[in-house]
Amino acid sequence: MKKCVLGFVVLVFALSLLFPTISVAANKYVFAWIPKALNNPVFELGRSGALQKAKELTEQTGDTVEVLYVASVNSDAAEQVRVIEDVISKGVSGIGVSCNDPTALKDAIDKAVDAGIPVMTWDSDSPESKRFTYLGVSNYEGGKAAADLLIKAMGTSGEVAILTGVPGAFNLEERIRGFKDGIQDYPDIKVVTTVACDDDINKGVQVVEETMQAHPDLDGWFFVGLWPLFAERGSMPLWEEAAKSGDLKTVAFDTLPVELELLKDGYLSGLVGQKYWGWGYDTIQMLYDYIVHNKRYESWTDSGMDIVTIKNVDAMIEAWETQDFTKPLPPAF
Repeated sequence: MKKCVLGFVVLVFALSLLFPTISVAANKYVFAWIPKALNNPVFELGRSGALQKAKELTEQTGDTVEVLYVASVNSDAAEQVRVIEDVISKGVSGIGVSCNDPTALKDAIDKAVDAGIPVMTWDSDSPESKRFTYLGVSNYEGGKAAADLLIKAMGTSGEVAILTGVPGAFNLEERIRGFKDGIQDYPDIKVVTTVACDDDINKGVQVVEETMQAHPDLDGWFFVGLWPLFAERGSMPLWEEAAKSGDLKTVAFDTLPVELELLKDGYLSGLVGQKYWGWGYDTIQMLYDYIVHNKRYESWTDSGMDIVTIKNVDAMIEAWETQDFTKPLPPAF
C-alpha cells in the first residue's frame, strides 16, 4: 500500500514538471458596466465594446471575464444608486459607471470602494467620489469645440438656444460651461434659453419645437446630446424647415449614424464625437488591469474626441459601417 501511495506521489510530481501550468487556477471576474439608462441608444456601442473586451481577455488570459450590463430604464440618479447597491450585494469584481448626477452617486460609489470593489467612471464623472479614474473626453473642451463649430457656421452674432438632458449631470453641465466660455468673446451671440429633455427623445422633440415657436428668429442651436435627433424625420417640422433653409445652424454632441446622415443632408453643421466603443472596451481592460496587474491611473484618462463636418463625415460613416474606429479621421476643416 505504501509503495502504491509513493508511486502515485511520484507520478503527480512528474506530471507537475511536465505540465507546470495545470496547477494554476484561472480566476473569474465579473465587471458591472452601468450606463445612465437603458433607453439611450448611444450606450449600445459601448456595451458591444465591453462584451468584446471581456471575450478577448477570457481567450487571452485563461481567466473568465464577464460583463454585467445593468441600468435603470430611464436616466434617474436615485434608481442608479439602487443599481449600484444591487451589484455591490452581488459581489461584482469591479464597476464602471456613467453617472447621472455627480453628487447623488458619490455615496454609492464610495460604498462600493469601501466594500473592496474598485470603481471607475466613464462618460460622466463623480469627481469627488472614491472612483480611481474617469475615462472620457474633457466635456468642457468639447463644449468649447462645439462653440467654435457654431461660430464657424453661424458667424459672430445671433440668438442661440441650448438643449440639455438631465439637469445637473456633470458631463452635460461641463459641456454647457465650455460652450458659454467659447462664445464669451462674441458679445453679439446671445443664449436666449436653455431647455432640458431629461434624456428623453420625445420630450426633446417637444422642447425643441416649443423653443422654435417661442423664438422664431433663432439663429443657432447647441444640442448637448442628440436626443431629439433619434426621432423620425418630420417630427420637428419647425426645426427641420429652418435648418434645411440655412437660416438655422445646429451643432450637436455625438457622432452616431443618424446624426451623420442629418449632417450630410444639411440639417447639422458640425458634431463633437466621443469614443463610444472605448467606453466599454477600455473600461473593462482598465478594471482588469487595476485588479490583476495592480495598474494605477491618473484621475482623468483622456479618451479623445472627434470633430466631424461635411469635409470628413464620409470617413466617420465608413467607420460605423466597418465597425473600425481605429483609423484617424481626416481634418474637419
